[in-house]
Amino acid sequence: MMVGGQALIEGVMMRSPHGVAMAVRRPDGSIVVRSQPYLPITARHKWLGLPVIRGAVTLIEMLLLGFRALEFSAVESTYDPQKTESHEGTSGNSSQPSKKEFIFSLLMGFGLAVVLFIVLPNLATHFSSLLVGSSRGALLEEKSPILYNIISGVIRILIFVLYVVLISRLPEVRRMFQYHGSEHKTVSAYEAGLPLTVENARQFSTFHPRCGTTFIAIVLIVAVIVFAVFARFLTAIWPGFADLSFPAKKAILILGHILLMPVVAGVCFELLRLGGRFPQNPLMKVFLAPGYWFQRLTTAEPDDSMLEVAICALEHALAVAEEERTVVVPSALEALEATG
Repeated sequence: MMVGGQALIEGVMMRSPHGVAMAVRRPDGSIVVRSQPYLPITARHKWLGLPVIRGAVTLIEMLLLGFRALEFSAVESTYDPQKTESHEGTSGNSSQPSKKEFIFSLLMGFGLAVVLFIVLPNLATHFSSLLVGSSRGALLEEKSPILYNIISGVIRILIFVLYVVLISRLPEVRRMFQYHGSEHKTVSAYEAGLPLTVENARQFSTFHPRCGTTFIAIVLIVAVIVFAVFARFLTAIWPGFADLSFPAKKAILILGHILLMPVVAGVCFELLRLGGRFPQNPLMKVFLAPGYWFQRLTTAEPDDSMLEVAICALEHALAVAEEERTVVVPSALEALEATG
């Protein structure tokens, strides 16, 4: 049974083929867990489960699910029973963002990603070639699509690495990277067929072949090839494209890149699944290597309390009830006092 997850603020989200669970450590040491049945849309509609298509659909679905999980963890990780009216069997918090706020935040995040990883690298490649002062003039994507997109891809990778390095300096983000490591260790222990205990999870690596960071690394590489082919294809079917003004050409090329991202995501999803099935294959090891390099930036060694949260999330995802429910698991100290 394939499982996966995501690091949250002071917690972890885990997903199984039939359920999803979010476990978050509250300031008092207890763990609040929200679990619910989960059937991917690709399982409900067969045509959405076709290769490549399922990758793009799954990515969107996971982004929505992950964003909601982050909101839940933001609320629960700062839960204060003195300030919030609580009820037994519920989280007790009423400060969840509205639907409009959720949509606005999602659109803002998507827009920022488009600007940082599509628009900025593309324009930077063009204008950096002007600064170099080449005697042949500016480097044009429609005339040298492979070279142009290789340079653009390198800039895209540098932006991503710089972004991760900068945010990793924040203590909260550093702890999220540790929870990311706990998620990987717990999933690896489960996939190895071992009982889900802190001792068993502790022995595994913080790296995992199906990690979302590996997915990003693959996307950055595959995008270079797809965007180069698109530019070549566009000039082949539209002879007058080269005669358009610079703003018009750039607008069409960048819009094409944005529209092609679901295709890139779909292809990368299939490659990631293949790498997850055959992680020891020599070819797959080479292919997954950039993802592991990136995971050195986005994962960190967790402590036992973080592993406990990840295990709690996975156990509830695997044993999800028929309806959504929220439970609070006492902290280890409270449990010890209760038995004593």
